[in-house]
Amino acid sequence: MLPFDAHPVLAEAVEVHRELTRTRRVARSSDSPRAALAADAQRALAARLAALHADPETGEILDRALTERAALLRAAVEAWRITLAQRELREQAAAVATDAAREHRSLIQAEELLIGNLRAQADRFGERRSALLAERVDTEATRDDLLAALGALRVREARTQLRRGLLLTGQMRDIIAEALPALTRGEPLLLLGETGGAKTALAEYLSRVMLGREPELVSGYGDITSSQLIGSHELRSDQGATVSVFVAGPLLRAMTEGRPVILDEVNAMPAEFLKRLNRILQLRPGDRFAVQENSGIAITIEPGFAILATANEQTPHRYRGIDRMSAELVNRFGANSYRVHYPDAGLSYADVPRENALLAAASIADAAGAVPLSTDELERVARAAFISQQVFAGSHGEGFNTFVSTEREIDGRPGLEESVLAPRTLVAIVQKVAGSGGQVSLDHALRRFVDGVMHAEDRQVLALILRSQGFLAG
Repeated sequence: MLPFDAHPVLAEAVEVHRELTRTRRVARSSDSPRAALAADAQRALAARLAALHADPETGEILDRALTERAALLRAAVEAWRITLAQRELREQAAAVATDAAREHRSLIQAEELLIGNLRAQADRFGERRSALLAERVDTEATRDDLLAALGALRVREARTQLRRGLLLTGQMRDIIAEALPALTRGEPLLLLGETGGAKTALAEYLSRVMLGREPELVSGYGDITSSQLIGSHELRSDQGATVSVFVAGPLLRAMTEGRPVILDEVNAMPAEFLKRLNRILQLRPGDRFAVQENSGIAITIEPGFAILATANEQTPHRYRGIDRMSAELVNRFGANSYRVHYPDAGLSYADVPRENALLAAASIADAAGAVPLSTDELERVARAAFISQQVFAGSHGEGFNTFVSTEREIDGRPGLEESVLAPRTLVAIVQKVAGSGGQVSLDHALRRFVDGVMHAEDRQVLALILRSQGFLAG
């Protein structure tokens, strides 16, 4: 089958339909000052589309193309349903282990067999999807169209995931599956990684979505004290008299209410608190905790309490106020320490950075999965972001020396000292472009980003990376 817009008639129909879809949104919006103008344009576009269908010659071309398109979309939807069913089976298998962990017991033989059966069914679904795609793909064009349809479905799903707080990449799914059983037992979790890598978003997702509880969130930056975290006495007025009342802090509230607490950037917290945290990390639901700030009165830790800590890499010149975590503190997390890598970690610079591209697309897609940037722009900006992330993290893969001076490579220093086109920065840039109504180009937004970088050599490296992908020309 030819691409849907290969024939001039089909190309015109596609463009008219796209413009009609955009125009309808404006026409339906009573708040838009251009609603009346859009309504007139909508009628003209609808009339042109109707005329193309009414003409016997062009109508036949459109009908044939639409029939083929419908068959392709049905195949894409069927393949996507198989993918979701496969994922559901794997999640069911993981849930069996999580339930056992929540009950503080090992798996019984029947559960082990159930997990094996669920995983075997998931594998068979994968084989079924591969067979379906092989059966429906008869030409290179059909393959490309089918992949594009599947891609749009994936973008819609990713958009929904982002609105829930986290893009569920393979790395994120693996961490969630492994960490959840320990968290249900109240064991602490440590997430390590570079800035902008979604450590905090992952901790919030684990708390809200997987544990089903709203977390207490404590930021490590600032002059926060141990008493502010745990609690302190405050003077209050009571029927004309001044009384001292103990007010629980976020950590104590989480303990007594059975909720998780997120210690964001824990290695920026004061040393006095970290010393006490060594002991607190050993506590589990059901244990008693003596509150020194409240005359030693003991409270019982309720089920649902768990500590989720995040920490940036310990690079003093990069993250101000960050101290090296003591071995004693790190050991308290045991095997529940996870390094959160940037998206697409492990790929070469020449590979397509699919996770960065999906993140960028999902952050600006509409409900139908349509993205206002071209595929070429998305792929190039995603690759630029990916390269900057790997250079910032010091990944010495093939092509690294293209963006790093010889002196830095010899010294083992990262190619970017302080700045990076991190995932959250990538999202902010493409959202600025998409939300500008065509006033801001992607190239202009990237130029603004580079201009705002304080470190002079970082500006040079970032500009070099962006130019390698066709941006900042001239």
